[in-house]
Amino acid sequence: MKKLLFVLLLSGLAGTSTLAQQTPANPSRTTPPASRTLTPAEQKQKDRIDREVQRDRQIRAEWAQKQREYEAKQAEKERQRQAKKAAKERDQSVKEAPVQAPAPVPSTTAPTPTPAPQPAAPAAAPEPSRKEKREKRRQEQTVEPAPSAPAPIPDAPAPVETRPREPKPERVKRERAPRPVAIDSASATGTEPAMSRSTGEFLPKGHLFDPILLDPLEAQTYGSLLPVYNTEGKRYKGSIVPFAFGFAKPFYRRTKQPGHSSEWVLDLASFTQFEAYRDATLDKARRRILNTDYKVSIIYNVRRGANTYRFRVYHLSSHLGDDYIFRNNITAPTANAVNYELLDVTYSRMIQTLRLYGGIGFVLRKAEERKLLSAQLGAYYKKPSDKAARLVGGLDVKFWQQTDFRPGIHGGIGVEVGRTQNNLTFMLEGYSGFRPYSQFENQQTSWIGVGLYLNPF
Repeated sequence: MKKLLFVLLLSGLAGTSTLAQQTPANPSRTTPPASRTLTPAEQKQKDRIDREVQRDRQIRAEWAQKQREYEAKQAEKERQRQAKKAAKERDQSVKEAPVQAPAPVPSTTAPTPTPAPQPAAPAAAPEPSRKEKREKRRQEQTVEPAPSAPAPIPDAPAPVETRPREPKPERVKRERAPRPVAIDSASATGTEPAMSRSTGEFLPKGHLFDPILLDPLEAQTYGSLLPVYNTEGKRYKGSIVPFAFGFAKPFYRRTKQPGHSSEWVLDLASFTQFEAYRDATLDKARRRILNTDYKVSIIYNVRRGANTYRFRVYHLSSHLGDDYIFRNNITAPTANAVNYELLDVTYSRMIQTLRLYGGIGFVLRKAEERKLLSAQLGAYYKKPSDKAARLVGGLDVKFWQQTDFRPGIHGGIGVEVGRTQNNLTFMLEGYSGFRPYSQFENQQTSWIGVGLYLNPF
């Protein structure tokens, strides 16, 4: 029974496989579809895709070519760098290696031996270094004797002319010139702001032409007490107290090169004189204003090395004080020639610790209002010192055609205190000559007193 069932099963399986072979699984794959003609739009899109594919292939090919060229250049650079490094190491090893006689050069004729003195037995030589051994092997490999040449005698080698190696010239490092350093201000020692190129500076510090301290009409701040005061040979019963407030401030400086500078300066000042006396009638101390002068200037300073020039135009006017007018019962206008403009040129130079200066001026008014000429000269000494105080002194002399060129001499000696450009100067001073301020300049005046001077800028 079991055998019959097994035979029937096998026959059923065989029939199923035969049917599967006769019937195709997918009829659509066995029958290829008929070819279809593309529309113009589809053909255009197909051409565009083909062009993009072609362009992409071309770009990839160019990139690959550039990559190969770049890698070749880098390989060449690396090879050159390695060659330079090897040559540098070889030169260094040759410099460090001891000088050795080169191997004998073979020749066709046998060398004539010459007796040579036997050298003394040398001391035990130190073991050669690794670089020396490598250099020795290189020299032995480079020069090989020909087989037909006779072997050289070790005791007496043939003299061989050797050319000494020319030393490699040393590279001289070119030193750059030190760059000048800009200095904000110039002192009276004749130093100059050192600049590498033309520069301009607004509101600079210091002065190219320092104010003349002993000039009574210089734009500066000072106060004096004059207990000894004479006018036309008569002693004043009291004291005169001159006071001034002024400044000279550069507002633009230009430096073309070291030692060549120029600047524009504005200076303003007022000069006031007070009198202090005792009123015998009221038995009371009095303080009255005598006079006030006003001055405004425009200055152009030029420095050329140790030489400095000042070109100045200023206006000066003088005004009597109300107290003086009331006390002296002045009821009518008075002649006042101290109301003028002046152009002057002054030269200054430092010779070690001594400053010398001189100049000439021209009044810019009619001759009937004020006479034309004026002149000035003087010297000022400052002791060099690192201390906070130093000795100073000087003499200033002025001449006016208006006062028949009678000299006005102002001298003083004292101490300058401070280490800045705005130092204080205490001075014992004296004056003799025409009256330096007020409209009564024709009066002969002399005084002795003490003063305190300051240049605020």
